[in-house]
Amino acid sequence: MDEYHYGMDSEINRTMQSGFSSFINEVAEEDLTNNFTTNEIFSSRENLIEWVKGIANDLGFVVVTIRSDKATGQPGRKTFVLLGCERGGKYRKYKPDQPSAYGTQKCECHFQLRGKPSGNGYGWVLQVICGYHNHDLAKTLVGHPYAGRLNPTEQAILVDMTKTQVTPANILLTLKQNNEHNVTTIKQVYTARYTYKRSLRGSRTELQQLMMMLDRDNYIHWSRCAEDSEVVSDLFWTHPDAIKLLNAFNVVLLMDSTYKTNKYRLPLLEIIGMTSTGLTYSVAFAFLSSERQNNFTWALQKLRGLFLTSDTGPQVIVSDRDLSLMNSIGNVFPQSYQLLCRFHISKNVLAKCKMLLDSKEAWDVIMEEWENVIGAGVATRQI
Repeated sequence: MDEYHYGMDSEINRTMQSGFSSFINEVAEEDLTNNFTTNEIFSSRENLIEWVKGIANDLGFVVVTIRSDKATGQPGRKTFVLLGCERGGKYRKYKPDQPSAYGTQKCECHFQLRGKPSGNGYGWVLQVICGYHNHDLAKTLVGHPYAGRLNPTEQAILVDMTKTQVTPANILLTLKQNNEHNVTTIKQVYTARYTYKRSLRGSRTELQQLMMMLDRDNYIHWSRCAEDSEVVSDLFWTHPDAIKLLNAFNVVLLMDSTYKTNKYRLPLLEIIGMTSTGLTYSVAFAFLSSERQNNFTWALQKLRGLFLTSDTGPQVIVSDRDLSLMNSIGNVFPQSYQLLCRFHISKNVLAKCKMLLDSKEAWDVIMEEWENVIGAGVATRQI
């Protein structure tokens, strides 16, 4: 303990006098003093902190900066940085009179390190104030919110890969390949991507940002507001190249609404076309406030306005059995044939089979025969 007391300032001595010695005797088995005792002179404050955090991560805890002062040349003040365990201190409630519904990891851990400039004025030295923990160390820091934070270099990599439309899974894989000690999770990658995209938007709302991007990229778009309101209820957009494809290949169109694709729970109407070689292309998209006939009719009228001539239109429109959409198609494109989607029909057939039959083998037989019926109908039309 004599070596432990050596070089401590008055602040540490007061801490020792307030019962610090008894704490050390109780948790002496968690002594990490030797792990952070070093005679190395670090070139800068940042290098010292990086070295400490690397050792701490390997041992299973996170080091944070408690206090620091860069009082260069100011009388009565010293330059230093005080590092400690993230579980040090005590949790302070935002509203002391109300019980908290959440727990806390704070357990008044006394682990502390002090970094200060060396005596000769070149570099920084590290001093162990207390090397003890009053809690168990973690076996791994994977999933730890603080340990998984991205450093500036990793943040730059994430921004560059986000700009090039790289998926979050591949971004995380790249980060771990560049740094074998990286413990970032996929959730933190998603959060970092959202924060970056949110910074691009600035003070604009999501809808204002979408409108700005549609104008910037020369998209054709229309929107309408609810009655007696300035709130946008429906939005339709398409690309000029899609309009050229639509007027060249407009025999067959497929229409369907997707669900649970955005946090606003708005149905997204997708309109797909098919070329003469059997390839598909996106004709247009529409965010609708609801799946009522009025909303579908408005979107289909905008679609009809994309055709160069009034007599041009799709010969066949394929959709699921959405009665509102089917009625709107009949009103806007009365000359088009309407077909039900084969995929949705097969799903309904399977659902009815499960209601009438209990055996999976029987389901498979029925579905196989159904596929044969569909295939025979296709072959007949081709002949």
